[in-house]
Amino acid sequence: MAETINTIYHSTTKITLYQMMSFSKKDIIHILCLFALLLLPNVCAFFMAVDMEGAWVMKAGYMGMVAVCLFLPALLFKTRTYFFIEGVLSFLFMPIDIASLYLNKQSASKLFFNSILNTDILEATELLQTLWPICLIVFLLWGIYIYLCVRIPNLPFVSKKLRLWGVVASFAMILATYVSLTLLIRKINPNDSTREVLTESLDKFGMKFLKIYPYNLYINACLLWQDQREWNQAQANVEAFSFGISTRDAIDSTLFILYIGEAARYDHMDINGYERNTTPCLSAQNNLISFSSIYAQANLTNYSIPFLLTRATAADREVMHHEKSILEAFQEAGYQTAFLSKNSYSPFTMRIMNSCDYHHIFSRGLDAVDSYDIDLVQHLQQIANHKGQFAVLHSLGSHFKYSLRYPEEATYFTPALKPNDGYKMITEEHKEVLINAYDNSIRYADYVVGELIQWADSLDQKVVIMYISDHGESFWDDERKLSLHGSYELCEAEYHVPCFIWYSDEYQQVFPHKVDLLLQNKDVPHNSSITFSTLLDLADITEVVDSTRSLCSPYIQPQSSFPVLNGAGELKTYVIQ
Repeated sequence: MAETINTIYHSTTKITLYQMMSFSKKDIIHILCLFALLLLPNVCAFFMAVDMEGAWVMKAGYMGMVAVCLFLPALLFKTRTYFFIEGVLSFLFMPIDIASLYLNKQSASKLFFNSILNTDILEATELLQTLWPICLIVFLLWGIYIYLCVRIPNLPFVSKKLRLWGVVASFAMILATYVSLTLLIRKINPNDSTREVLTESLDKFGMKFLKIYPYNLYINACLLWQDQREWNQAQANVEAFSFGISTRDAIDSTLFILYIGEAARYDHMDINGYERNTTPCLSAQNNLISFSSIYAQANLTNYSIPFLLTRATAADREVMHHEKSILEAFQEAGYQTAFLSKNSYSPFTMRIMNSCDYHHIFSRGLDAVDSYDIDLVQHLQQIANHKGQFAVLHSLGSHFKYSLRYPEEATYFTPALKPNDGYKMITEEHKEVLINAYDNSIRYADYVVGELIQWADSLDQKVVIMYISDHGESFWDDERKLSLHGSYELCEAEYHVPCFIWYSDEYQQVFPHKVDLLLQNKDVPHNSSITFSTLLDLADITEVVDSTRSLCSPYIQPQSSFPVLNGAGELKTYVIQ
């Protein structure tokens, strides 16, 4: 047996050395340069990604895993074939990964892909244009890469025998590492802190496979496609769902409106204590209650919206796949429903819109000029009737580019971004003009909602308007230097959102006790799950109201912490400070 193993070893070594001698010194240099170019995106992640922070030993371990995963296919192909395949996979989508590292300090995730697919094409294009220096560098590197590929001989890296042994050994090493950690964890006392450290290391070990470029792109794309299939199936199941709400009589001349803000921060409205005069219209309203401690359950629109329109929560997202929305709950009660949107849409919002009695999408896009949220109010005025009606208005609010959210004559704080200023301005150096433009967008949103309230007040009927933002916005508020939204880290600026309710005198006359309870609960800390139950409770549709989540219930339960989703779609716990 020993002689056999020895013979195989010497034979394999001989063939391998013979194979390597087929490459000239110049060929080997070219091959090493090609490997270095393939490693480049992962090297960028090594220095830029927030999850790479920590001991250099951990970083070295990550790069070791990258090397194994990236170079393992080399054992299966000849040199030129391998580099051409890996080159196409790596360089084609490198700007996407760089964009994610630039914005989120993280490699591209499934959610980042989803955001790209559901965003305005002009916005996505502009982002890549903003990164034109990097795109140019990638293009030049691509040229160098192709040149080197052509220059190397198309020979196997190693012998056929060593290929098999190399593949087996690599997989065995990865499997052995995972199994060893698992067995070690099981033997450690559950109360021992070492167990927690090893468990976390094991989780990170597995997650690293989803962060290795370019495999992360294709794995996440496949996961997104799988999610889409599951979503389509879930929507078919929803059709048979019913809340079991009885039809209401005497709902004529009753209007409920849910106005969804976009990227609005709680602390940038002067009705909430902001030092700047950003909400003059709202400040002048008598029947308006602003709630001081309402928090979003996600910091990206596509994740946040279902939590506003269904009974789903960050901890129980599957509810949106099994139950209908608040619009359909109002439908069951006999209300006519409408969905008006200026914002991007997703498979979820498309299903919601198709279920409404009326819907309209203003499809001019995020970068359209002379397209403002006042269009939502004007359109609602055209379709409003004296029957019972529930309408959702999904605004563009303060979505970047801020300067496009308001007309030039509405510029109040200066100096501010210009309409043609793009993502290149998102630097701490331009913080002043960014915040000025952002505050201008908040002030314009105040004008839009003020016009909505003024019109609603003129109807002389029962009207309730609830405003809540989908998430907030960061402006380098602390040492983490976070900007915009969708951060992978939890920060108050992106989760603490403005929420207020306006009611007409006619509504207060019929439901004074509900108004009293709203006032009583104005400082109760809670999350965006209050939207569903609060609106239905205000409409006195109590069959599906969760009294612990209604702002007009005496049984609402304050929350000091709750589950949220971060910019990567990971479930975290947010603790209210």
